[in-house]
This record gives sequence, structure tokens and C-alpha cells, in this order.
Amino acid sequence: MKPSRWPDWLDDVWAKSADKGAGNNPESLAQHTWDVLARLADYIELRPELPTQLGKPYLWNVLFWAAFLHDFGKALPDFQMMLRRQGERWKHRHEVFSLAFVEWISATLTREEHQWLIAAIVSHHKDAHEIESDYPPPDGDDEDVLAVHLRQMDLTTVRGLWRWINECSSDWITTLGLVNQVRDLPLLDEARAVAEIEQNGAMHIRKRLKQYRRLVQSLDEQAQTLLVPTLALRGHLINADHSASAHVGRMQKAALNASTILASRNLTWEQLFEHQRKAGETDGSVLLTAPTGSGKTEAALLWASRQAQNGTLPRLFYALPYQASMNAMLLRLQESFGREQVGLQHGRALLAMYRMLMEREYDSKQAAKQARWARNLAELNFQSVRVFSPYQMLKGMYRLKGYEAMLSDYHNAAFIFDEIHAYEVKRLALILKAIEYLRRHYYARFMVMSATFPSLIKKWLREALDSPAEISATSETFQKFQRHRLKLLPGELLFDSNLEQIAKTARAGKSVLVVCNLVDRAQTAFRELQARLTKDRVRVELLHGRFNMRDRSVKEQLIRDATGSTSQNRRPIVLVATQVVEVSLDIDLDTIFTDPAPLEALVQRFGRINRRRKQTDLAPVYVYCQPCD
Repeated sequence: MKPSRWPDWLDDVWAKSADKGAGNNPESLAQHTWDVLARLADYIELRPELPTQLGKPYLWNVLFWAAFLHDFGKALPDFQMMLRRQGERWKHRHEVFSLAFVEWISATLTREEHQWLIAAIVSHHKDAHEIESDYPPPDGDDEDVLAVHLRQMDLTTVRGLWRWINECSSDWITTLGLVNQVRDLPLLDEARAVAEIEQNGAMHIRKRLKQYRRLVQSLDEQAQTLLVPTLALRGHLINADHSASAHVGRMQKAALNASTILASRNLTWEQLFEHQRKAGETDGSVLLTAPTGSGKTEAALLWASRQAQNGTLPRLFYALPYQASMNAMLLRLQESFGREQVGLQHGRALLAMYRMLMEREYDSKQAAKQARWARNLAELNFQSVRVFSPYQMLKGMYRLKGYEAMLSDYHNAAFIFDEIHAYEVKRLALILKAIEYLRRHYYARFMVMSATFPSLIKKWLREALDSPAEISATSETFQKFQRHRLKLLPGELLFDSNLEQIAKTARAGKSVLVVCNLVDRAQTAFRELQARLTKDRVRVELLHGRFNMRDRSVKEQLIRDATGSTSQNRRPIVLVATQVVEVSLDIDLDTIFTDPAPLEALVQRFGRINRRRKQTDLAPVYVYCQPCD
């Protein structure tokens, strides 16, 4: 897509040097600006009602014109010479010089619109304190450095920039489909416009910087009434600018509809459990309680499709507590929505995606390139579905680098939280406060689901989500998914007699899960069982959170091959693990011997036993009564 009107008379004015442009070619100012506006149009299409929600009906109009003007300062000769490697690194901020051109379109803007337009332009790279530090008011009678640089600007270029707005802006608004969101602004006549830059440009910049400082000061005084809208202002322009610079192309939308989701799992609506159907019919936030194996993931995706029924679901985020579970969910969601539509965000996402690509028969060079690209798309907030750690979300709460762009992508989004009980209590408190904040100020909706909800966590969730709908599987479904018979054993797991009982069960051809609460206990149990079972040729594996990513991935793959619910190579194995096994791995063993633990944790551990209900009778699950030291 390209507009019919194009400022080819400005093709020799660059925005990007050859090493930064598409295809390693220089990129013109007009081309980069068009790409930014096109990506902004994508974001506007995702959230057309956002200006009304924020109480700032002019938001998209201001952002369009800010994006149009944001790089005009790059037209200065010194900046152009730098891009062509013909001059030294330019020590000034091009966005500050772009403020000189605001005068051209400001006649019909309200005071607030004017202020917001200035803020969007000047803040799209640097924070306010850096701009103020670099551009304090000039001292005494010294000549303003801004005026010195503006006088160097070729007036032919200035006339070309004016002609660009005059002849192209209306066509660009139409081509981008923004007629209902953006209005044409009257432009100063050419002679006066050129004169304002030549004679008063520095004065206009100083005036705009003063207005910007006043807006920043008002943020401290008015808190949330201005904070969320101004974060949206800056965040959307940063997202559009960065996406354009990365040449990601037009933003695609995942097929968030029930028919696509059901087809990807070979299901029909009639085959669903009642709690799955209810989830697919519920608007707004919800708490879901359903047994392991009863299709909570499908229920969550059907809920998400319901939120998207009117086309107002710009993003879907799926939050899980462990990296292994996130990696597995990435593959699961790619089956439903396609590889390009689903991103992964956690501390080792790059390595995880590289390993996945290597398993798909990419060579190492191709896998590394594709993994970096996928990571970059996630960091650009580009994919419509993302699997992530809640700690990624907390970056926005702590205002870490890029938080404005991140938070902007949370407006009107849907979040699925699985196994929320797995977090340490202080971290859980942070997550719950972040959920409440996004629900109140970002119109976000949440599904929180688990096989077991501790009553206290459920109370906190009700408060954070303001009395969400609650869905529970029927008693018949819980009955149907009863898979275990609890047996309490005396003593503690590491007693010699108890280890021998575990070894005896393994010798009988059973796949056995042994869960210890501490890593050192798991290591001891592993050594003891390996010593007992080596001569019987029974495989014993150890899994805990201290293994590096490579070794853990190898172990998890071996365990899935031996015990996976759908594996064609199932074979007896003894898996000694810590609580990392409570969630994530889709494995199905015959029985478990475990240290005592809170009921919710035990239920999650039991979820790895008789997972697909293949045993003719209830599977025995053994819990030792004596707490470990």
C-alpha cells in the first residue's frame, strides 16, 4: 500500500543511513514517515475507541500529526551529512528541531492539543529530564545554539517540507483509512511558513519546550487523570516508530474466534464440557476452577474469543509461572494461531526459541536469525498473542526502559493466568496489584484459572478483579476426572525402607514420580534410587530448577518421550523432581511418592499421574506423613 501523492522532490532527504534502511539502502524521510504512519494506523485499527475511553477524543489526530512531523529536524544539513558519513556525529536532538515546524499547523489546535502534539514529538526518544538538561534556556546575550543550526537549513528543503504537507497529507489520511480519526489542519501559506523557520524557528522551539515542561509538571500534580493518557500518547508513537524502523510490515491479527480454536483441537461445540461452554459465553473477567485434563486451555481460548466478538480485543497474553510451561504453551498456541502470530517473552526466550527452531530442522545460522527476529517482534509489541511471564508485565509497573510502549499494548487486552498459586506470596501480591491496576485503568480483562484455588487467593482475586464471574466444572466433571486414590505413608521419603518401596514399584514396571520439596533432598533420592535400580536397567532421571536451559530441555524431552500423554514411545521410568513438576509438563506417570506439602501443591503434583485416565482403576498416590527437616 502506498499513497497516490508522494513527495519525490524530497527523496534526497534521508531519515536512515544505508546500514539502518531496508535492504541496506538509505531510507528517505518521506518513506520512514509513511512507514511510521502506517504502523500507527495499525494501532488505531486495534483500539479505535481508546481516545473516548481515555477522555482525550483528539488522541489519534494529535498522534497522526506528531508522527508526520516527528523527524522533520533530520532535514538539517549537519544531520544529513552524518547519515552520509560525511560529517561527525551530530550532538543535538533532531526531535527538538522538529518542534520549529509545529507552528505551520497549529492555528486551529486547542491549547491542550497543541501541548500534547509537542509532547509526542519531543519525547519519542528521550525522557523529559534529558531534554531539559540538554536544552536549558540560553544565558544572557549569547546567541541561541538552536538559531545557529536552523540558519544553516537550505530554504529549498524547507519549501519542500511545506509542499509535502500541503500536497500529500490529505491523500495520506485517506489512504490509511483515518478519515474518521484524523482531520486536515490548515497550513500557513508557503512564504510565511518559510519565514517563520528562517526568522523565528529558535524562538518557536524555546516556546514549545516551555509548554512541554509545563505538561510534565502537571503530570505530577494530577496523577492518573493525565498519566495513563500521556503514557498512551508516548507509547503509541514509540511503538509505531520502532516497528517502522524494524520494517516489520503490516500488523496481522490472530483469528480469535471459537470456530478456529475448536478446529485447531479437532473439537466441536457439542463435545465441550459445560465449564468450557460457559467460558466461551462469558464477557469480562472470570475465575475458572476445573480439574486437570478437563480442557482449561481450550476454555481460556474460547473465553478470549468471546472478548473479541465485537472486534475490540487487540491483544491476548497468556501468563504462566515457569519457563518450561511457557515454552510448551508457545507451541500449543502456534497450532491454533500460526507461528508468526504468537510471541514468547521471558528471561531465556531467545535460547528457547533457538532450540525449538533447531528441532524443526533449521540449521544453526537460520535458527539463530529466526529466533532473534521472533524476540525482536515480541519486544516491539508486534504479535497479537504472547506467552509471557508476569514479571514482564511488572516491568511496566516499575517503569523500566520501554514501559510506555509496553503499557500501551495492554489497553483493552485479555490476559489468561494459569496456576497463579505457584508464585511466592510477595511476588503474588505484586502481580495481583498489577492486575488490579490494568483492570481499572486499561480496560483489561482477565481469566484466572486453576484446578485448585486456595480460599485466600480467591478472595484477593475477587477484590483485584472487582467481583468477576466465577465458573466451576460440574460435580459430574470432577467425578469423571477422579484419577487418584490417596494413601498416607508413615515416616519420611528418604528413609531406607521407603526408598526400597519406591524401587520395588519401579521394578514392577511402573513409571514412578518422586517429588521432594528441596533440591538437595531430590539429589539424595536420585542417587539412592539410581544405585538400587541400575542393575535392574530402570531409567532414573532428576529434574529441578537449577539445571541450565540446555540440560533441562534435554531432560524434559526425554521425560516427555517416556511418559508423555500422547507419546508413542512410552516406557517405565523413575522421575525424581522438585515442585517444578507441579505445572507445565504434559506427562503421565503411573504413581507418585511425595514429601508432604500444602493441599494445593499436592493436587498439582497428582495432576502428573494417570493424566489421561488410561488406568482401569484409580491410581495410587502416596504422601509421606513426616515433614522433612
